[in-house]
This record gives sequence, structure tokens and C-alpha cells, in this order.
Amino acid sequence: MVEYVVEPKSRNDLRMLARLLRYKLGLEDELYFPIVELLDVLCELFPKFSYEIVDDTLLPSNVHADTDVMHHHIRIKESVYEGAANGNGRDRMTIAHEIGHYFTLCFCGFKFQRNFKKEEVPPFKSPEWQAKCFAGELLVDYQLAKNMKPFEIMESCGVSIDAANYQYKKMHERRSA
Repeated sequence: MVEYVVEPKSRNDLRMLARLLRYKLGLEDELYFPIVELLDVLCELFPKFSYEIVDDTLLPSNVHADTDVMHHHIRIKESVYEGAANGNGRDRMTIAHEIGHYFTLCFCGFKFQRNFKKEEVPPFKSPEWQAKCFAGELLVDYQLAKNMKPFEIMESCGVSIDAANYQYKKMHERRSA
């Protein structure tokens, strides 16, 4: 059950946000997005933003990274950071996901509220879905990858085969939600 509900955002909204970020960084034509390097760039661009690499034991085993939206701070397990720096697609996606939380909740300020009624939340109102969607759209740019097959996406964009298959499917659906 989703604990928080955010303003509705479609895949297209989040795709445009990821595309805008790429454009502002001059990376709109780069298939392989430098996600690890983006962390230091964000520190320079946004004075409130910070991140730290923490010992793997400081976060629960099922948490690879987290974002403190109140303090604009991301913590990343050392093994995840090292994996991302070495091109591991899953770890790259984890960092992109946390940056997605930063952009949607801290920088863009999408409103969010507690889900006290514990109601089922549609994906487009879920902060987790929005961060996952943003991460996929950032690492696999629609305009650059729409004519590629999943294996090509995996190789060129530096994502896992699962992420490549998922993005491929979303790029070729009749209507992207």
C-alpha cells in the first residue's frame, strides 16, 4: 500500500521533465546518461541538494538508497554507488530513481499528502511510480531509443535487460500512461 499520494503525472509529463533535464545539461543527444556524475552537478546547481555514499550496513538490506525530501538529501549504499560507477544498469537505475524523487518532490514541488485511508492509489499518483517512471525516461530517452530493440537499449543506455524491455514496451504502447 502506498503511504503517500502525489499530484497526478502521466508518463508523458515525466518524459518531458527528463527530456528538459537532459536539454538543460546539454545531454539531449547522449544515449548513455552519466547518472553518477549528475550527483555532483546537482550539488553545484542546487545549493540545498546533497548526497552521501553510506556503508551498506547503514540502510536496511532491502533499501539501496533513499531520499529525504525535507532536507533535499540522498543516501546511496556504497555498493550501489560503486556498481553505478562501473556501469551496472540496476544500480544506475537506483540512483536515477532517487534523483526522480528529488526532482518531483523537492525541486518541482509536486504536492503530496498522506494516504490515511489506506486507499488503493493509481500509479500516476504514486511517488514510487513517478520516480521509477522518471528514472526510466531519463536513462532511456524516448527520442533517442524509440527505434532500438531491447538489447540495443540495454547496451547503449546502460540499463538492465529488464529495464530495457520495460522501456521498450512503454515506448511502443499505443498510449503511454
